[in-house]
Amino acid sequence: MLRRTLSIAAIAAAVLPAFPVHARTVDRVNAAYFRQPLYQRISRRNIRATLRKPVRSRRVSSSAPASSSSSAASIKDPDTDVSLAGRIALLGGISPVLGSAKAFNNAEPLHITTITVTLDSAVTSVDQLLIYDEDAELLGSARLDASVSGGRIYTLSVKTKNIIIPQREDYSFYVRSQLKSRDGGGTSAELLKIASIAIEGNGGWSNRTYTQSLTGTFNTHQIARSMITSITNAGAVSEPLLSGTDREIGRFRFMGVRNDGSADLRLSQLTFTLSQVGGVSLSDVQIIVDGSSDRANCTVSSSTITCPLTASFGSLTSSSRTLTLLADITIPSSAPRASLQISLNETGTPTSAGSVQWTDGTTTFDWVGFEEPVARGTYYAY
Repeated sequence: MLRRTLSIAAIAAAVLPAFPVHARTVDRVNAAYFRQPLYQRISRRNIRATLRKPVRSRRVSSSAPASSSSSAASIKDPDTDVSLAGRIALLGGISPVLGSAKAFNNAEPLHITTITVTLDSAVTSVDQLLIYDEDAELLGSARLDASVSGGRIYTLSVKTKNIIIPQREDYSFYVRSQLKSRDGGGTSAELLKIASIAIEGNGGWSNRTYTQSLTGTFNTHQIARSMITSITNAGAVSEPLLSGTDREIGRFRFMGVRNDGSADLRLSQLTFTLSQVGGVSLSDVQIIVDGSSDRANCTVSSSTITCPLTASFGSLTSSSRTLTLLADITIPSSAPRASLQISLNETGTPTSAGSVQWTDGTTTFDWVGFEEPVARGTYYAY
């Protein structure tokens, strides 16, 4: 009996340290002895009970694909830029965000079954419209509805993903376009704009059918075979202003991308805004390209410097390009303070010319779709 008592005590001494104080009961020691910890079984029961509790979710999504054409359960938008301003859209790629819309149902929860996007005009370059929710998750691909004339209506039937909008809560989503390549039927210069977005769904309580035309923000984009991706100041932020001939008054770097091997990408004209203080005057303004001794003349008119560019100056087909402006500068001796700066200010729109004119080899564009100002040059001060 003594040996048996000591054996149990020894076992308890070995097992007890593995448990917290509040868990050191005879039952738990015995469970540990048989390698079946009771606290683990309790934990599993608690987990199962927690999972069985109903959780109110803003949107309930099944594990089925987001799109009938996709086998992935969740596809995220790889582009983090969801700004809504008008942009250049490159053939063969995914466009910038064409627009966003917001759904709301006051009466009851709404289970969306169909999303319909109507374009402002038919666009042959559009292959499909990609619809993402506010968490950048792909809801599906809207395809052209061939049963409706006009070639403007794209429909997404939400069959494999539950999208439930709780009562009196907003649900937002946005639209991009997958564009065809030039060889696949894409066309340069087409304008791309959403005219309207509508949804259809069933009430979560009544099962009645709802159809809503949504409020949204839609801007005009233009399709091109190539595009300028970056324009930056390639000089210093500030420099001393000096009088003399062939003084540098600005240096800018241009970068771009092409859709296909036969596409061109070339600057054809730059229009700079000139800001000058203290009676500074310019003459004989010229533009040069890095790596070449060739020069081209620019014209000065009031506060504007215009530089037409030939192919040898403006080509961005093979690499980026840095262009430098030189001028003869005169500073009045009586000027207590003088300064000079040139900038490319206006980004332009499809209907109004900006500071940069360029071509993709098929079409001449006079806007770039950047934020304004496009690029500020070096600030020269005396």
